Amino acid sequence: MTIYLNGEYIQQEQAAECALSFVGGVFETMRAYDGRIFRLSEHIKRLFMSAKFLGMSISYAGEELEEICCQALEDSGLKDAQIRISIRDKTRDTECRIQTHDNTFSDKDLLIIVRQLPQISSKKGVVIATSSLVKQPLLPQAKSSDFLSGILARAEAYVDNPFEVVFLNRHGYVTEGTVSNIFMVRDGMVITPPVYLGLLNGITRQCVLEIAIQTGIKTMQVPFARYDLFTADEVFLTNSTIEILPVSLVDGRKIENRKCEIIKVLQEGYQQVVNREV
Repeated sequence: MTIYLNGEYIQQEQAAECALSFVGGVFETMRAYDGRIFRLSEHIKRLFMSAKFLGMSISYAGEELEEICCQALEDSGLKDAQIRISIRDKTRDTECRIQTHDNTFSDKDLLIIVRQLPQISSKKGVVIATSSLVKQPLLPQAKSSDFLSGILARAEAYVDNPFEVVFLNRHGYVTEGTVSNIFMVRDGMVITPPVYLGLLNGITRQCVLEIAIQTGIKTMQVPFARYDLFTADEVFLTNSTIEILPVSLVDGRKIENRKCEIIKVLQEGYQQVVNREV
């Protein structure tokens, strides 16, 4: 793991305390392939949009942040990696900030963590659960470092230890996972919840919809409930790290996935996009 903090690299044991001082900021998580970060510009653009929405001031230009991310990746020595960039507004009243015990990180505003990709097998599919916590539509498009809802949802599902926990909104409609978007397939059609239900329009989510259209697969962005997940032909999750990941169980109900026919087409299309863009 390589940890970049405002122009210098810090030790791994300092990471937890450092990350605590960035609570309330904004972040993006990206993936690198063969030493190049996939859709870096789109991630940085969304970082600025999140900051603007929250009224944060960023003291960097977009191109500068892109260069810093690329340099941190190069210095890590990793070719295929997960990169997380966190940023906060250090100009705000210090009384509103979370301080470390010795103020070591109180004047820092840029944190980049480069680490090896987690080992995830997509052959059998992963297990997910729905949360009893209601997904609030507040700030769905701003990727804030305040991750309380995700922590509570995972704590609730700790005993069953699912790969991901999915939120419903107050009307009982499926929205998103704690760190992923969710899709289902029915009768050859790819269906995902619309953004207005209170979910992040993930960059991988957008890419999947583009690939589906390009390959002639019909798509719909419409509300659906848990019942629809239970009875779907295929279910999958998306984010930059896991790409397109099949789901085998939802709340204990087996998803047949019919050999993941649509998922495989999307996965192949995604790899083609990655190969073309990086």
